[in-house]
Amino acid sequence: MLQTEDILRLSHKVAQSGHWYVRLDDNTLFWSEEVFRLHGMSPNATHPTVDSALNFYHPNERDRVEALLNETIKTGNPLSFEARIVRTDGEVRWVEALGELKSSPYSNNRYLFGVFRDITENQEQRLHNQRLAWVMENSQEIILMTDSAGSINWANSAFENITGYSLEEACGQKPGDLLQGPETEPQTIAYMHDCVSRQQGFACEVLNYTKGGSPYWLRISCQPEFDADGKLRGFNSIQTDITQSKQIRLDLEAEINTRARLEKQLRYLATHDELSKLPNRRHFMEQAEKEIERATRYGRPLSLLMIDMDHFKQVNDQYGHSTGDEVIQAFAERCQSILRESDTTARIGGEEFAVLLPETGHSAALQTAERLLSLIAQPPIDTQAGAIPVTLSIGVSTYSHESSSLEAMFQEADRNLYEAKDNGRNQVV
Repeated sequence: MLQTEDILRLSHKVAQSGHWYVRLDDNTLFWSEEVFRLHGMSPNATHPTVDSALNFYHPNERDRVEALLNETIKTGNPLSFEARIVRTDGEVRWVEALGELKSSPYSNNRYLFGVFRDITENQEQRLHNQRLAWVMENSQEIILMTDSAGSINWANSAFENITGYSLEEACGQKPGDLLQGPETEPQTIAYMHDCVSRQQGFACEVLNYTKGGSPYWLRISCQPEFDADGKLRGFNSIQTDITQSKQIRLDLEAEINTRARLEKQLRYLATHDELSKLPNRRHFMEQAEKEIERATRYGRPLSLLMIDMDHFKQVNDQYGHSTGDEVIQAFAERCQSILRESDTTARIGGEEFAVLLPETGHSAALQTAERLLSLIAQPPIDTQAGAIPVTLSIGVSTYSHESSSLEAMFQEADRNLYEAKDNGRNQVV
């Protein structure tokens, strides 16, 4: 069976601690083997004096340790301190000393008895934890912790600085219930809830609201924390206020969208007539060139209608230009209602229009022209000035694969248009 002295020696070794005492009547100091080892000395070395033992303490600690020893001897209060020692090999270690005054039952001698323990690793961990705690508390980012139910149980000071809520106000509440508002995206909320329900981490940007109702943007990185048994402890998140950069990005996106809309509008205005919303003459001619090339290459039919609104000047003179604009807009809408998507209708002059009919022979082109004539004539066009009857003169030409060209088609359609006008208008030639 182990003796008491052996048990004491083994326990000191396991705990990296030793015992010591000072006999106060003659200031004799005794160190156990482990205390010698803690100081980097052989256990067989001569026991130091109190003064030489104090010299092992770091210069910045020595006076404090000596004062604590003297206070214990004077008052009888227990001794307790942590300090740095400099070992014989120059290594600095943290130690903890605990001691009490004891009187010998066999004599009048008094002893200061205590234990001595190496706490270097613990002290370094504690200092690391203190530093970590300082960083967390003083971080510009919100650091927030929740319990397993998702309710807030801790947050650093940045939380109150950004949200306006104190930790006392926030504790026990779920972040979403406290901070999300009317403009927070439902898809983002659903994504976060889904990750939390599956005990998974997530990262996202979310719009929150302060206690005073002001919106702000956060970039959140959130991770679950589990104990050794795999049970969820809660969620820990780092949240960065990105309101300024987000607003810059949103402004930039808005500017890009505005420019895109303006460019689209400019492209539209470059190819379309603003009043009728139909392609303009330039766009019509470009499209006609493509259709002529296609008709030539593949031997497909192609026809052209040249249209003039009869006596349109009288409409402007009698009812005003705004009424004339209404008539033109109504005419464009009626044309589009009966023509195919492949057909191209354009306003090429004040009251002059052209229709390009791909895959359309002469007979079908005449039928289309007659339908337009009837559609425009009945019913009269409704305007703010009242119902106005409108008739058309239409010239038709059809592409000839032997000799025709775009210029020839236009010339023929123009001749037929003027023939229709000379013959009394309101007809197709």
